[in-house]
Amino acid sequence: MPSHSAAERQALADALAGAGPGAPTLCAGWTTTDLAVHLVLREGRPHVRLAGSIGPAKDWAARQEQATTARPYEDLVTTVRNGPPRLSPMALPGVDSLANLLEHFVHCEDVRRAAPDWEPRALPGDRQAAIWKNVTSPFGKVMVRKAAMPVSLQVPGGEPVVLKAKGEGPAVTLVGEPGEIAMYLFGRKEHARVELLGDPATVARFRETPMRT
Repeated sequence: MPSHSAAERQALADALAGAGPGAPTLCAGWTTTDLAVHLVLREGRPHVRLAGSIGPAKDWAARQEQATTARPYEDLVTTVRNGPPRLSPMALPGVDSLANLLEHFVHCEDVRRAAPDWEPRALPGDRQAAIWKNVTSPFGKVMVRKAAMPVSLQVPGGEPVVLKAKGEGPAVTLVGEPGEIAMYLFGRKEHARVELLGDPATVARFRETPMRT
């Protein structure tokens, strides 16, 4: 059976193909074309992204990105669907599952939820469990590092898991399915079906806390 990240890769490619080029996404300022270019460079040419942050190499990186953007959209989507090249760091054993489950899930929803009348996908229970493992890991703790208050996560009917133990005032608890919590933690607050529990003033402060984007 394919890994959860591989299954989400296919769902992401399907979403990109269905939306078509130039469609809106939840990534601020990015269309589906921009998102596809990001994914292709991230896996196939990560050095281009790195070069874009280095002064003398910025012009070269911009030309490489422009060349990738000029490729047919269908070709970009197929590249995303087929996964990283053999020599990519993302092709190393275990890296795809570690680095790409949330990447693929969130970007798939970035495409889906930019359309009107979206509804959450019915994910298999074991995939939700894999997402839960990711959001409650040290990686998840980084996502709420800017929160001033303690933060816990909770699936409906489950026990709260403390994500951030220290802070000022009472805690806030995010309640929702793991995928919805992931969307909130990645900054898609208005498109995540979560409930925030806690003191109303503290919850209001937490809503203003920048999440990872």
